This record gives sequence, C-alpha cells and structure tokens, in this order.
Amino acid sequence: MNEQAKKVYMEKDRYILENNIKPLITEDLIEEHRLNPVGKHSMELDLVLNFLRRNHEVIEGKDLIICTKPHQEWCLGQHPGKRGVPYIVFEKESFGTREEAEHALFLKRLRKHGLID
Repeated sequence: MNEQAKKVYMEKDRYILENNIKPLITEDLIEEHRLNPVGKHSMELDLVLNFLRRNHEVIEGKDLIICTKPHQEWCLGQHPGKRGVPYIVFEKESFGTREEAEHALFLKRLRKHGLID
C-alpha cells in the first residue's frame, strides 16, 4: 500500500472509530465482554471486537495473548513484527484463565484507541 492509500485508509479508520465504534462503548458492553469474552456476543460487541481485531495497525507492536504455561497461564504481549523473533511477553500481565486474558486484552485495546481511560 502506498503512502497516499495508507493515509486515506487511516482517515477512514479514524472516522469509523469516532462515529461507529465509540458510541457503542458503554459500561454494559464492557460488562458483557467481561462475562463472556469468548463466544457468541451481541451485535454491538461483535462490531467493536471486529474493529479492534482488524489488522489496521502495523503488526509490529500489535497486542496479543501468549499462553506461557499450557492450560495454566496466559500473558499479554506484543508481536515483534519480524519472523523468527520471539514475541515480547509482559510477565507482569499474567492471568490464570484465557477468559481473563481476553478481557484484559480487550480493555488494553480500548485504552489504546482512547475509548476508555
């Protein structure tokens, strides 16, 4: 994608964030995700999750979940942006269930996009 196309794409992305996604962010929506971070969601939560999960940002630094101990521990981390380079693991952001990690990642992405404090 050339620079002009990327600029247009990012402007459209910002428009969608401000006009379509931001109005959907409520305490009830966040609570819905906390109660059921994996599985079937309301249409509003699906829209928010699809936006947050899209590859609209460069892969380097993209937030993700890393299972550090199978069936026991999940940590938040970041993609290094290059093949063959290990993921960056934030060991202080560890969770005992995948669901807890999913919700923490959801909140982190909301903060990153300025949708919550």
